[in-house]
Amino acid sequence: MTTVVVAAKYVIIPRKDVILPPLTSKVMKYIIESSNSRLASLLSARKFLKPSSMSVLFLGNKPLYSESYSSEDRVLNARCGDALICKLAVATSDNVSIECFKEIEGSWSTPYGYFKVALSELEIVPLKYLSIGLSKIFKILFITPTVLTAKHMVPPPLKDKSKSLPERHRLLPQPSFIFSYLLKLWNSIAGPEERIPGPGAGDWEAYKLGRLADVTLVEVDYRLRPVTVVIGRDSRGRLRRARGFTGWVIYECLSRKLLSIYDRLLALATYLGVGRSRGIGLGMIKVTNLKLGGSESSQKKP
Repeated sequence: MTTVVVAAKYVIIPRKDVILPPLTSKVMKYIIESSNSRLASLLSARKFLKPSSMSVLFLGNKPLYSESYSSEDRVLNARCGDALICKLAVATSDNVSIECFKEIEGSWSTPYGYFKVALSELEIVPLKYLSIGLSKIFKILFITPTVLTAKHMVPPPLKDKSKSLPERHRLLPQPSFIFSYLLKLWNSIAGPEERIPGPGAGDWEAYKLGRLADVTLVEVDYRLRPVTVVIGRDSRGRLRRARGFTGWVIYECLSRKLLSIYDRLLALATYLGVGRSRGIGLGMIKVTNLKLGGSESSQKKP
């Protein structure tokens, strides 16, 4: 089985001035779910670790989402003719074609307004070829709130017992939580021959890599802030929120052997994201290689 990562970029243009939902990915989510298309089927996989992601809408380089506590949240709006960008990615072993991603092109009426949708870019990369060309010193930018459950680093034998613990989220990007999560994600979409470190890899390998990441990745600099993002309303009309973090961290890798693994996992994360709610736009990241002085170096495109 050969797994590929398919990444698509869409331009979404409001036909009139519109008020956007607090989590703007819901515009594209509504369009896809209403389309009854092959793309809707491709993105509907129900797995513990979702093999796809969908971004919030972007206006220029700015991600659009609401992050305040009040029910009187700042209204997110877009003007008629604004070129909003949405990116989605999916890992699959099925045969896919450009036509699958073009099926949702056209004009759509949604609860949030009228929009014109056009596919602008499509990229298909075999999973085994994913790479950033990661350098010893690199920067991870957390573009949208990243939500990591505190249970990711529970030792596998205690996994069942941890279910009785309340669900809480980390507000710091500790390497163990990031890389144990990403290894689980990688191995959940990979064929046996593509798994890391080998065909039999499971929860223990993810736990061990997490522990090694805490030892071999050292923070050089950082700028972070906790964020509460509004993700919608419950059945009673109350705001639903998720707690995570945004910002950036510069890491130095002390292990040449593990650098290649971190490289592949972060390359996957640039497409599928990190943590919970990746299917509605959370956990988006960007990775940049740095030189010893802290400046950016040349970077391979994944």
